[in-house]
Amino acid sequence: MGGHKLKINKFIRNVIDCFYRTIDSLVCAAALIVARVFLICLFVNIAIVKAEPTVLLDTNMGVIEINLRPDVAPIHVENFLQYVNDGDYNNSFIHRSIAGFIVQGGGFTFINQLFDYVPVDPAIVNEFALSNVRGTVAMAKVGSDPNSATSQWFINLADNAANLDFQNGGFTVFGEVVVGMDVADAIAALPIVNFGPPIGSALPMRNMPYATPVDWGSHLVIINEAEQKGLFIPMLPNLFYGFLAVFIFIVGHKIRVRKKSQ
Repeated sequence: MGGHKLKINKFIRNVIDCFYRTIDSLVCAAALIVARVFLICLFVNIAIVKAEPTVLLDTNMGVIEINLRPDVAPIHVENFLQYVNDGDYNNSFIHRSIAGFIVQGGGFTFINQLFDYVPVDPAIVNEFALSNVRGTVAMAKVGSDPNSATSQWFINLADNAANLDFQNGGFTVFGEVVVGMDVADAIAALPIVNFGPPIGSALPMRNMPYATPVDWGSHLVIINEAEQKGLFIPMLPNLFYGFLAVFIFIVGHKIRVRKKSQ
């Protein structure tokens, strides 16, 4: 009778041991899979950041897609993305258009029938490297101050290198239009009006002529939304995900080693 109980107890222990080994195997496999997923996401995130992040400008005349160049102007790209991700360019408008030269935005907003300024962050250091050729995007600056770029940007409609590459320390190109140069050209083809300060004398206007009082919403070239595109791990820095992935990998490896030694 006693031997029978011992056999039953041994059988139960074996079942329990088998159960825990199965759980260990599952945890090990799951941990290794999770670790690999985190590492892949980390590498993809870094690759995308090092590649060319993209911004879409959804205007009421069409979409303009801009590839940014952090490899040549990292401070300008970070600055531009800060405005984009803060929503500062949403409901802004193109306030300056000179045919055969540039179209410019990022200075003013039009919300609920009211004009206002785009909120301005501190000025950034000039990073001139690329020429201001057709289709490139650069930051506007205050005259005689190379390090004065804040929120305003412009698209070069022509090869302006002979002019803009040598003015004011050179205007920093930080991106290029890859989709929507036809939209930029269409904006440049619109008639312009002298709005007066601070908006200026080259405001492009749709649906002309306008009536009095002016329904500005139907005439301005408005950027409904500026949006960054790409696959990014949100909220936490890459270093955190790297440490987390390594930790999970080590835990999974230790479980596997323990399993093999049993």
